Amino acid sequence: MNEDHKKQVALFRFAVLGDLVHGHKHRGELARALKLKANQLWRFPDGSLRKIGAKTIQRWYYRHRDYGFDGLMPVERMDKGACRVIHEELQGLIVDMKREDPGRSVPLIIAELEDAGLARKGELSHSTVRRLLAREGLSGPKLELATPARHRFVASVCGELWQGDACHGPKLFDPASGRELRVKIFGLIDDKSRLVTYLRAGFHETQQDFLAVLLAAVQRRGIPRTLLLDNHGSFTGSDVQIACAKLGIRLVHARPYDGASKGKIERLWRTLRAHVLDRLDLDRVTTLDDLNLRLMTWVDAQYNVRPHAGLSGRTPLSVWEEDAGDIRWVEDSAGVEATLVDHVERKARNDSTCTVRGKTYEVPPHLRGRSVQIHFNLLDPGRLWILDGPTQVFLREVDAVANSRRSRARPKKPSGARSPRKTGLNTVEDTLRRVLRPGPRRDDDDEGEVCHA
Repeated sequence: MNEDHKKQVALFRFAVLGDLVHGHKHRGELARALKLKANQLWRFPDGSLRKIGAKTIQRWYYRHRDYGFDGLMPVERMDKGACRVIHEELQGLIVDMKREDPGRSVPLIIAELEDAGLARKGELSHSTVRRLLAREGLSGPKLELATPARHRFVASVCGELWQGDACHGPKLFDPASGRELRVKIFGLIDDKSRLVTYLRAGFHETQQDFLAVLLAAVQRRGIPRTLLLDNHGSFTGSDVQIACAKLGIRLVHARPYDGASKGKIERLWRTLRAHVLDRLDLDRVTTLDDLNLRLMTWVDAQYNVRPHAGLSGRTPLSVWEEDAGDIRWVEDSAGVEATLVDHVERKARNDSTCTVRGKTYEVPPHLRGRSVQIHFNLLDPGRLWILDGPTQVFLREVDAVANSRRSRARPKKPSGARSPRKTGLNTVEDTLRRVLRPGPRRDDDDEGEVCHA
């Protein structure tokens, strides 16, 4: 009970005493006054209507007479916080069980104690054990011996820090897989202004899905200096790291299982779910385009232009526009997309193939045995090409079945080319001669003298 609540209770008791606090009452007069007040209904601070016993009002009267208004303040129990139901030895055992295995739930602790005969059936209530563990700092699903310090923070300027994350939306039909899939929504929010820079839903939660959202946000709202992301694979992969490095973005990941460190975008998901996702008419929203249209309409027409409690009543868009001078705007949107290209070195095999990201691609036959640079766009890593001089040659994945029916035409001999001269040397025949005719042999000079050892 805090001080404000104690004062409300004391004021209520003072109002009940009323005229009793003024002047001295004789024994008979006081008894009659207390009886009259005990027969009335009184509205308590919690709003309920109840009667109060005459002895209770009498106790308040004498406490006010002896100690004044402070005497009407509620007095806390001397054993507050102590567990009076469970004996001390059993309390220590419950605490040790929780420390031994933080994953032990309260029902499991009670069941194990009852099975071991250390507690009678029904002796321990869940609420009592939970209060005991909470008093010892052991409440919750996990035992945190060292909780990192958490401080409220905000970026100094707009565009200095964006927070990114993904949430799950409704199930929609995916034409590619032929069945309904849970939609994944990627989003980015500016830390200082709370401005949602971009949201988009898709059927997959990959690096490329996130990079597509990042590129669209960069083209709309400039390039952030830092990105604060989750530890999901769609945020920690090499493609995301390379893309951020090429755009000059510092990449920071939150601590695992610490969603509160990205509190601003987590709060956005809660608002999005309450205002949009839980109120979708799925008879009208049947495709990703339908959903994305409604998401960005809500972002631009409501969220970004509505007063925000965390911005002292200002709108995210107004804060963004006030600080727009420090934003790294994109001058050439197409050029930004062109910079998101990477390459890998591979050596072409003798069957004119190379393996990239677990898939095998065909390369021009004249590059067999040579190291080649294979280029790909980070937004579409399945589209690969090589540069053969000034020519851009796109690679296709190997189709072994189709290759079984392809012709193997020999290369044509260039016109005017001289046939190779026959030397007459053959290791098989030479070995046979040495076995049949050991020792040196000299042939006739006119026939071309050849000496065999």
